[in-house]
Amino acid sequence: MSTPTPDNLAPLIQDLQVQGRSLSLRFVCPRSGHAVPARHSLPAAPGNAVATRVQSTVSRTLMYSLRSALASLVRSVFGHGIAGRVASDLAWSAMAEADRGRQQAARNLSASEQQQAILAAFEGVRSRFVWDGEARAWVSAEAARELMGAFQRQLAEAPIVHPYDRQVLSRMLVEIARADGRVSPEEASWLTDLIGPDQGSLNELSQRPPLTSAELRATSPGAVRVSLLAMAQAMALVDEQLDGKEQQALQRFATGLDLRPAEATAAATLARVWMMDQALERMATWGGHDPQARQQLYALAGRLGMNQQEAEEAEARFLRRSAR
Repeated sequence: MSTPTPDNLAPLIQDLQVQGRSLSLRFVCPRSGHAVPARHSLPAAPGNAVATRVQSTVSRTLMYSLRSALASLVRSVFGHGIAGRVASDLAWSAMAEADRGRQQAARNLSASEQQQAILAAFEGVRSRFVWDGEARAWVSAEAARELMGAFQRQLAEAPIVHPYDRQVLSRMLVEIARADGRVSPEEASWLTDLIGPDQGSLNELSQRPPLTSAELRATSPGAVRVSLLAMAQAMALVDEQLDGKEQQALQRFATGLDLRPAEATAAATLARVWMMDQALERMATWGGHDPQARQQLYALAGRLGMNQQEAEEAEARFLRRSAR
């Protein structure tokens, strides 16, 4: 979960207005357009003169409308990825800088007080938003559930956050990668990027003994264990196949985590559907959604142990989430 900051909240803000020591605005999800009104008032600072009006309502509304329009324009040009958000944030900063003189001159909320009020207003409605770690953006909770794939929802609802759980996950991933007796250069590179340095180097983790059932049972109980096994399942499927030694390791993890058969199956399904989603995203990037891409997708599904109906359902869910 990210901490709200002026920078990561800026893409949400529309119709911001300041009247005296009070601030009102709408936080608008950039994906769904879902708007949540919010308001916050700050007490007068000791020793300050009574605040005077800054601008007329018309002038103030125009400024914030222009700011919102510019942010939307930048997003329409650059998209909703990292580049779009960075460009949008820069545009927001430029507009805010141009407006700062007006606010200071008016002696209402100072620039720092305005940021403080925005953060406080967001805290009042924070339960209506969630942090999308992949996109590095706040989105409405309603949009997040539909726009996230099943795997992302699983990790959002049962995140792997405890330091011990993360240590265990690091060792699970390395054990899966080494199940066939070696770690390929591609796997080594991917693992090095995936596993943070605070968990130890790949070489250090490779020297650790296999996880025991006791170590696995010491992880956080409940759905977090499904998240752990799903991550290991995904690691096993990265090369689009699941060999016998990897299957044995996954079964050992499931038993050690004390998961019911249905939970272990759910973890495997999450990983398979996630793989299908990755394939669909790349197909869309490389050549679009056509009959040839669909046949390649179904062939991948077969290698992952999915039947055609499961593949079709995964495809349909992805297309719905991707619809704009």
